[in-house]
Amino acid sequence: MIGIVSYGAYVPTFRLSRDLMAKAWLRGSIGGERSVANNDEDSATMAVEAAFDCLQGKDRGGVTGVFFASTTAPYREKEISSLVRRHRGPAR
Repeated sequence: MIGIVSYGAYVPTFRLSRDLMAKAWLRGSIGGERSVANNDEDSATMAVEAAFDCLQGKDRGGVTGVFFASTTAPYREKEISSLVRRHRGPAR
């Protein structure tokens, strides 16, 4: 099949209170919280986690492409999509 047949997402576990952020910036708060990446979570790491989510219950042999887009690419000189593709983690 041609086209996007699956997608995945990853949201970091850590949270930061919007009230705390508003207090630090001396501004009003909209309430709630936002996700915050851990010190070792960059966009490539989160992309691998999203790929695991995307492939849940799918035949990995049928994957013919990986696309990576981010406003915060961790490396200027490396092709991140190939890094994500080559990850050999435990089967999930």
